[in-house]
Amino acid sequence: MADFQSHQVFVELEKRLREDPAVAKKIKGIYCFQLHGGPGGKSASWVVDLKSATPSIAQKDGKADCTIKMQDGDFVKLMTGKLDAQKAFFGGKLKISGNMALAMKLKELQPKAPKSKL
Repeated sequence: MADFQSHQVFVELEKRLREDPAVAKKIKGIYCFQLHGGPGGKSASWVVDLKSATPSIAQKDGKADCTIKMQDGDFVKLMTGKLDAQKAFFGGKLKISGNMALAMKLKELQPKAPKSKL
């Protein structure tokens, strides 16, 4: 849903996966992001498949190795590095079910800061 704050995060992630398919090979798993608190209190789910030969992102509910549940705005903060995953988890803002080792690899999907030329 384009009206979710996190929609742009998934657009950028899809673009990154096309440019650098090695990211998917490092993770080799399927995530389901169940996000709440969208416009009008709506909820939506995205499945990020990094296990298939061609990585894909689809807005749907589906079977996943790791399911992550959180508020839409908190997810944007998490993926942009403004919210620490461990603090979010212990603070109850991030709920994880399934493969915890795969949840630890979520950091690989976050955008990398540009390297300094100094």
